Amino acid sequence: MNSTHSNFASREKQSGAILIVALVFLVAITLLTTSAMRSSKIGLSLSHNEESRIAADQAAQALADAIVANPASTPVTGDSGFTSCTAGGDNCNRNDLPVENSELAGQIGYGHLAARVERTGTIFRPPPRVVESSIDKFTSASFTVTTTFDRVDDGLGFQEVTEGVLVLFPKD
Repeated sequence: MNSTHSNFASREKQSGAILIVALVFLVAITLLTTSAMRSSKIGLSLSHNEESRIAADQAAQALADAIVANPASTPVTGDSGFTSCTAGGDNCNRNDLPVENSELAGQIGYGHLAARVERTGTIFRPPPRVVESSIDKFTSASFTVTTTFDRVDDGLGFQEVTEGVLVLFPKD
C-alpha cells in the first residue's frame, strides 16, 4: 500500500508540465507552417508576375515582327511624322495598318494589342558600301514601329516594344 501512495504523490507533483511542453511545440510547428505557406504564396505570385511579363513582351514583339515582315505596313507615303495605326489608334493619319495573323488581329480587335508605324525621316540615299554597288540604285525611308500589349485590367501586364525600320526602294 505504501508504493501505491508514492505513485499517486508523484503524479500530483507533475502538474501538467508535459501539456505545456506539447502546446509550445504545437505553436512552434504552427508558426513554421504558416511561414512556409506565406513564402510559397509569395513565390507563386512572383512567378505569375514574371510569366505575365514574358507573355506581354512576346505578344508585343510578335506584332512588331508581323508588321515589319509586311511591306504594306511601311508605305513610303506622306512626310516625316506620317503615321499608320491599327484600328482605334489616336492621332494617326491612317487607321488601317494591315495585320495578316488572325490571332494577332483578334487581340487587336479586343483592344489588347495596338501598333503605330511613324515615318521618322525624309527620303535619303544610303551610303554605298563599295564603289558602284547596287545600293546606288536605291533610296530609303526610316520608320519607327511601336507596338503595345495592354492587359493591366486583367492582371496580365503592359509592354511596349519600339523598333526602327529602314525601307529601301528603287530610285526614280
